[in-house]
Amino acid sequence: MKNKAYKRRLSLQTTIILIVISSTIVSLAASMWLIRQFVVSQEFDHSRDKIAAIAKIAASNARIISALENKELSDAIQTVTLNMKQDTNVDFVVVVNHDKLRLSHPDSRAIGKPFSNPNDIQLALDGTSHYSVKDGILGNGIRYFEPVKNSQGKIIGVVCVGLTMDTITSDIKHAQNTIFIGILLGLSAGVAGAVFLAKKIKKELFGLEPIEIAQSLEEKELVENEITESIIAIDKEHRILLINKEASDLVFKINSRYVLQIKDILPRVLFDILFSKVFTERQRLINQTIAIDNFDLVANISPIYTDGSFTGAVITFRDQSEMTQLIHQLSGTEQYIHSLRAQTHEFMNKMQVIMGMVELKQYDEVSKFIQQFNTGFRAEVGYITDKIKTPAIAGFLLGKANEAAEQDIVFVLANKSNLPVLRVDENIHFLLQILGNLISNAFDAVQQSAEKVVTLSIMYDEEGNIVMITVTDTGYGISRELKDKIFEKNFSTKDKERGYGLYLVNKAVKAREGMIEVTTIESNRTQFYIEFPMIKGDDS
Repeated sequence: MKNKAYKRRLSLQTTIILIVISSTIVSLAASMWLIRQFVVSQEFDHSRDKIAAIAKIAASNARIISALENKELSDAIQTVTLNMKQDTNVDFVVVVNHDKLRLSHPDSRAIGKPFSNPNDIQLALDGTSHYSVKDGILGNGIRYFEPVKNSQGKIIGVVCVGLTMDTITSDIKHAQNTIFIGILLGLSAGVAGAVFLAKKIKKELFGLEPIEIAQSLEEKELVENEITESIIAIDKEHRILLINKEASDLVFKINSRYVLQIKDILPRVLFDILFSKVFTERQRLINQTIAIDNFDLVANISPIYTDGSFTGAVITFRDQSEMTQLIHQLSGTEQYIHSLRAQTHEFMNKMQVIMGMVELKQYDEVSKFIQQFNTGFRAEVGYITDKIKTPAIAGFLLGKANEAAEQDIVFVLANKSNLPVLRVDENIHFLLQILGNLISNAFDAVQQSAEKVVTLSIMYDEEGNIVMITVTDTGYGISRELKDKIFEKNFSTKDKERGYGLYLVNKAVKAREGMIEVTTIESNRTQFYIEFPMIKGDDS
């Protein structure tokens, strides 16, 4: 049976525990070795200092000096030295006379016999205090030799105090046992800390393993980049926490200077436009319309709270510029279709009159009616087409003229009007939208007036390539208060579902760096004036 191609991964908690315990063991082992070296060194230094101090005290003891001066073997010396040995925990205190014979010794059988290392005794008898590490009767050890002097300063003997290596080693082991207990306590604390740390980290990571976190991040990034809406999240310092590909591409499309990445500081201009209101009010904003460099965005902006504290904000937004442009085109087309429908209705009325005369066999009347209608139509069409060279605009105005006639409105194209052939592009739809909205609003404004007159002036400045439109009606005028509101989105003095026409007109005019003005003349006449650049087309 083949071995598995993979090894079972250790959990994050187990990995942390093993790493911390291993680190603790290595640290404690190194510490123990260093401490042991220090303890051994200190123990030897302490032993040397100890036996030297005891030897000096013994060398100044009156009983020992007296015994050496009298050259006698006295039990008193043995008693003194044994007491010193017991009180100071040394292994031996030996007194040697000038003839190098022991006057005291822990082993009484050695008393009266020559010292085992005569060279060390001789060096002390010559007046030199010194240490020696050699084998003796009690075994290998460290010894200190101190000369004994009488009151005249004459050397009369030597005191030797020592500790065997067994005693020193025992003391070192005792100290090491204390260190070992401390090491075990430290290791236990390290293990407990490792387990606590591992569990805490696991909890902070919501119980996820590193591989699961990596997978979640990859999935999160894929989801964010697949979402069609743009997403940007920032913290209180305006640092970008999250930005998906859609948002990055859209912001770059708006302005190529903005190349945004996570951890970058959001440019101040973008912050003021996108986030400043939420940072100030700390409330969610839904379906906000935002304009940035001729781009129309619809955004939802929400504050971010962590443990009840404000920590930033997130925005989801989408570009509706293309949709707005399509609405503009559809609005102009709708106006064009409406005018054609009115014109068609007018022609159908004429056809019904003609059909009725034919059925009554009033052929002469039919001929007169057609001739009269044709003359009037040609005069009207000729007047408009003579001043308006762009066919789509001319046809549109003819339809509006018929619509006005149906509503008993006098629709006048000013004699000074002049519009050459314009380039056929989205500007035609834009112009149709403006004319349709302004003329339709003017028709509505004069419905309740005794004098129903709507006047249109449309001119083209050849030098500046500027179209100038003036629409005047004999309605009831516009109050000063309403002038500030008529260009707002959803504002209308008519149906609730209206209120987009002038808003879109104003927005489109501003986007083309044009201007729009509203004035009230003689308290009951309203005049709209619009101008904007537009390229002239070929005459051919």
